Amino acid sequence: MAPELEDLKAMWFDLKAQVDELAGERQQYIDFFEQSPEAYIVTDNAGTIEEVNGAAVDILQRRRRFLRGKPFAVLVALDQRREFRERLNGLAGAGSWRTILEAWEMRTEVALTARRIGTRGICWRLQATS
Repeated sequence: MAPELEDLKAMWFDLKAQVDELAGERQQYIDFFEQSPEAYIVTDNAGTIEEVNGAAVDILQRRRRFLRGKPFAVLVALDQRREFRERLNGLAGAGSWRTILEAWEMRTEVALTARRIGTRGICWRLQATS
């Protein structure tokens, strides 16, 4: 019985080392996302915001906790929302266009680049143009 126990113990240590390595890699990508000078938003396929990095928070002029769970479309100027929703619904793989975001009484023109992330959702890059 002891050899089987030793084998299980060795397998457990190998598995733990792999989990630790993956956790470190995950944290590295989280840090990259958060500290990027590029503004990024991650949404689900319907356009509901799941993640926002610091640069996007600066452009959107909203606190992160108020952005998560909200439809990205509500940040788009009312006169631009129909086009935004049409492009979102028609997004096959990737696309780019300009739109206007509204934060309180401030309007910001942005260039959007959207790319589907497999079947999981959409990664958006925002770049203020004005």
